[in-house]
Amino acid sequence: MSRLTELPLESTPSVKSCRYTTSHLLTSREIAAHTVKDPLLTNVLTFIRDGWPATVSQEHEPYYRKRMELFVKDNCVLWGDRVVIPKTLQRHILDLLHTGHPGTTRMKQKARGYVWWPNIDADITAYVNACVGCAQTARDPPRGCIQPWTWPTVPWFRLHLDFAGPIRGQTFLIIIDAHSKWPEVIPVTQLTTKATVAILLHLFASFGYPREIVTDNGAQFTSQEFQSFVTVHNIKHKLTAPYHPATNGQAERFVQTFKNYFKASVAVTSQRSISPQQLDSFLFTYRTTPHATTGMTPAELMLGRQPWTAFDMLRPQTVHEHVLQSQEKMVKSKESPVFATHQEVWTRSYGSANSRWLPATVAESLGPKMYRVRLEDGSITRRHVDQLRSRLRVPEPLTSPTLRGPVSTSNASEDIWNGVWVDSETLDSSPVGICDSGSEVPPDPSVPSLTPPVDLSSNPTASNTPPAGGRPQRHRRPPDRLLLQERIRDFRRSSRRAQKDVDDDLAPQFSSED
Repeated sequence: MSRLTELPLESTPSVKSCRYTTSHLLTSREIAAHTVKDPLLTNVLTFIRDGWPATVSQEHEPYYRKRMELFVKDNCVLWGDRVVIPKTLQRHILDLLHTGHPGTTRMKQKARGYVWWPNIDADITAYVNACVGCAQTARDPPRGCIQPWTWPTVPWFRLHLDFAGPIRGQTFLIIIDAHSKWPEVIPVTQLTTKATVAILLHLFASFGYPREIVTDNGAQFTSQEFQSFVTVHNIKHKLTAPYHPATNGQAERFVQTFKNYFKASVAVTSQRSISPQQLDSFLFTYRTTPHATTGMTPAELMLGRQPWTAFDMLRPQTVHEHVLQSQEKMVKSKESPVFATHQEVWTRSYGSANSRWLPATVAESLGPKMYRVRLEDGSITRRHVDQLRSRLRVPEPLTSPTLRGPVSTSNASEDIWNGVWVDSETLDSSPVGICDSGSEVPPDPSVPSLTPPVDLSSNPTASNTPPAGGRPQRHRRPPDRLLLQERIRDFRRSSRRAQKDVDDDLAPQFSSED
């Protein structure tokens, strides 16, 4: 369960003044009235109706580049589907776009479907940066390896649940639809299973029963009452790994967005809590703003239509392409380890003060990132792949007295691979592959030879007795260098000799024909 700390602040800032305004909705008549009063747009209206000159001033240059796409309707200048806003109304439009404190990206996404003026993107960025509430609650960049959930193809198929709070004495149940990103935020007064089930039944009456529910390991979700509830309604309940909230990332991310909105609202108002009107305004803005993952608004994917807002409906883009692109950015190039069933591993221990890792065995794979492991005491628990490590056993030492030892043809003791191997029980016999006379024993054609036989008679210092302590010895050989130039020269000489022999053989035949 996500919680916001209520530790006392080091100092309480004094607020000298606070202004809270509500922007009224604009109409095309108001925009037309301000357009004819704007000196710059008045010239643009004239140019569109009577024709553009060959050269224009610098302030008219942005409109001149779009002159083939600009047209006039009811004294309003339009660029495609976007209305050109006069200078006097641009701040009012920015206030409307920033309702609910959306970020820079969401404001630009909404503005690109409705309004335009020169340098609108820069104005939106400057507006968000100047917002005190947004500046104080800017989030940190995400980190860690992320495994995206499979995107459901229908709404209300998989729900992600989490609790947010207490926030200034208020606690909220967060419910996110994995397909549409549609949020539900319900204030709760009791953190009990009974209250949670009652809220879910109320939502199911409107949207139907989901097929899957993803939660953390809170007592409200692991109780027998909740398990009976999901079993009766044939809902598959998935629990995240303990101490790994990133598994339920969709709900956790929305909780952070909701907290940032709450703190931003408190920063610009004198209220100490979220009113029902503010909560409804936040949900309406979030549901009607295109989501970064899907590229469409949650309301459009959830309800099949775009609710009527202060702006016209956005042009939808392909949802599936946006989801795939977003998931490709989430998956890192480094692959996560894969553990097999019955594999011995080390599992992260959170209850033991003596050891951070405990030996365990993989009992079952629950997914690409989740495993069920069995500890040495027989207990079974779920672990994320980040909480597991491979475990290797130390091999037992080889202490057999019948091991074969190496006998080398030199007194060097640095290498063990070029010696002749003999049985330690028959050291008085000749080495393997060597006759008493020093001649080679014909090798068995069925057994491949790894080391060429060595003539011990050529080295008077060699003996059949192993060195002290059984240490192997090296037989040093001169390096076999690749003399490339000499080999090329020899090859050319042999080629010339062969060609000369052929010419000498053919010369008598040509003479007899003549």
